[in-house]
Amino acid sequence: MKSTTPKIITTVIPTYRRPQTLKRSILSALGQNIDGLIVSVYDNHSGDETKDVVNALCEHSPSINYHIHDRNIGAALNFEYGLKSVTTPYFSLLSDDDYLLPDFYRRAINALEMHPNAIFWAGTTLNVDEQGLIWDARVDRWPDEGVFSPPHGIFHIMQGMSPTWTGIVFRKEVLDSIGLPDKETLGPSDLDFVLKAAAKHSYIVEKHPSAVFTINPNSFSCTEPLSSFWPGWKKMFKNIEHITKDYSPEIRAEILKTLHDDAKRMLFRRGANAIAKKRNDFAKDAANVLREEYGTLTLSVLLKVIARLCSQNRIAQNLYTRAYQAGERKIISDKESIQRKFEHLVRPSTDS
Repeated sequence: MKSTTPKIITTVIPTYRRPQTLKRSILSALGQNIDGLIVSVYDNHSGDETKDVVNALCEHSPSINYHIHDRNIGAALNFEYGLKSVTTPYFSLLSDDDYLLPDFYRRAINALEMHPNAIFWAGTTLNVDEQGLIWDARVDRWPDEGVFSPPHGIFHIMQGMSPTWTGIVFRKEVLDSIGLPDKETLGPSDLDFVLKAAAKHSYIVEKHPSAVFTINPNSFSCTEPLSSFWPGWKKMFKNIEHITKDYSPEIRAEILKTLHDDAKRMLFRRGANAIAKKRNDFAKDAANVLREEYGTLTLSVLLKVIARLCSQNRIAQNLYTRAYQAGERKIISDKESIQRKFEHLVRPSTDS
């Protein structure tokens, strides 16, 4: 017998050939223990044991909807297909290697019901690597919680402080207001989507641990050339320029300046990381963008000199890589308080 409970929220989970972590993702959504939940899994024609894993879970939970495409339609279109299928008042987006934390949905929906003008609720997402180390808990570093409104709300989401959408519950109306995530923004499509939502609407932030984002060293942004994602950033600049067209000239100019400053930091940081991974061509491309589009000569020259030295001298490359890795370990050790605070929430992919 089908439940007559009104459907309130949908977890959208696009997936492709990650059956083990997908199981963890689905169970974390079902574990929200909220009435009116739909867990919608969109399988991009995996052709492996994914179907068996999901069907086994379906036998124990009528809340799961499972759709398998008859061919691989690409990650972006699969993601879009899932969003277009949302019919509930609220939804959240969950990658097949990420997972939700307890009481996320209840807190989010209660807050959104209390603030009908807020378009989304964001909690703390833990950024965790494959070894279970917590690299960041961005929202936990926000100075304030509460309701943030245009035109100033968007500033809180820049300077590397944007909530990860894994830990966000959106109202369905956000899709009518700003549309689907822009495929042309590529890598930063999630940041672009959240920025546009914050530019047009109020939103809520609470420092409640809500989700875990898995840092994947083989992700698109970590392996592709700069030319595969920098055009996405440039498209994001245009999107934010357009959506803030009714702002005062002063505030709009400040928003765009802040966003471009974020881009400069991102380019240098990823360039430095690329050298440590012997991706010196990426570092040189990042240096060229810093010089040609921003006139940032010091950072540009620094990246190019280090990249050239490392590409020509194996000892220099090894020394740089070790120094960079030591810096990463220092970052982790400096965040021991975050580890102590949240490590009990981190689960391995085999955890059921």
